Amino acid sequence: MDVAGTEILLPTTMVGNYPNPRWYDGYAHSRLPAGTLVYDSLTREAYEDAILAVVHDQEAAGLDIISDGRVHGGDSPYAQVVYHYYERMRGYEMDGPQLGLPIYSTLFAPTVTGAVSRRTSFAGPTLRAVRKATSKPVKVSYQGIHVLAAASNDLFYKDMKELATAIARAYHEDFLELAEAGAEIIQLDEFLWPYEMSDWQVEVFNLAVDDVPGVQFWVHTCWGNYGGTPGYLPDETAEQEFGAYVLANRKIGAAAPDRAVGLFPKVHEVHLTALNWEVGRTGPDDLKPLADNNWTKPFVAGVIDVKSTVTETAEEVADRIRQVLEYVPADKLGLTTDCGLVMLQRMTAQSKLRALAEGAAIVRAELAGGAS
Repeated sequence: MDVAGTEILLPTTMVGNYPNPRWYDGYAHSRLPAGTLVYDSLTREAYEDAILAVVHDQEAAGLDIISDGRVHGGDSPYAQVVYHYYERMRGYEMDGPQLGLPIYSTLFAPTVTGAVSRRTSFAGPTLRAVRKATSKPVKVSYQGIHVLAAASNDLFYKDMKELATAIARAYHEDFLELAEAGAEIIQLDEFLWPYEMSDWQVEVFNLAVDDVPGVQFWVHTCWGNYGGTPGYLPDETAEQEFGAYVLANRKIGAAAPDRAVGLFPKVHEVHLTALNWEVGRTGPDDLKPLADNNWTKPFVAGVIDVKSTVTETAEEVADRIRQVLEYVPADKLGLTTDCGLVMLQRMTAQSKLRALAEGAAIVRAELAGGAS
């Protein structure tokens, strides 16, 4: 698989949030201020040391591509991952109603009161910190455009597409900044795509990524991991609890998809480099849509179950990889975790990353032997 211009057989990486070092979550400045990612030398040093620890765990495990780990701090890592972006855009007020999506209902929906635009960098300081910590290819993660639009309490734009278009323009500005700084891979986490994949999602994604030179754009989608809970569509019970906000979201959604089937055929129109979703927990059946829909771009398979506290053996991971190879050719396949590891203890996350790298090594050796 092509990784930043270099062919790597079965490259390994991780998805999304990684458990912060515990000292960092207890550190007074770990809740990063709005406006800038780091705002004084003390906060910057702590932030870069935390990223150094996250990078070290990945390198010690033997991963090929190093992720930023989404070190945002605070007691609620998922909340901070979402609010981090709203705080760095004009047009948002950081309060609003309960978020009307069942498993995310502990969060609030920030309110759009004016035109949305980028106020300051989303990920520039993050890329610089990861770059200081590693010489390997780097992958920087962004929350999905569709996710941010759907989780907004919009009192300004006429519809979700118009809001998403404004967010996409803000992202495009940030992507250009990262490209200039030498970013190799940017990943967007669009976990709502299986529930609704239509023309406007394609349009706003392509608006964000087109004409960004030298960057690979990966898309991760999954079936939920907030509190380790799989995602699901709102039903009548949810409507009774959350009211009109859920009803509004149901109107934009399609019928409950058979997971990955819901991505096709629209995902073919998206200008992405690689597509990724989980296999470790769900099994290989969700890969059938790749073959049924003639997917020819790279695919990055999640082969580590992040909802289980039991660490897979290297051979178990290797067996999952072999099953994926029945659907994806080896030269188009990357390997990762199903989703973020943040709900696990760091020691468990470390061991799961090692299992990922060791399982990949087993299959690489088999492929090399078969080619000789």
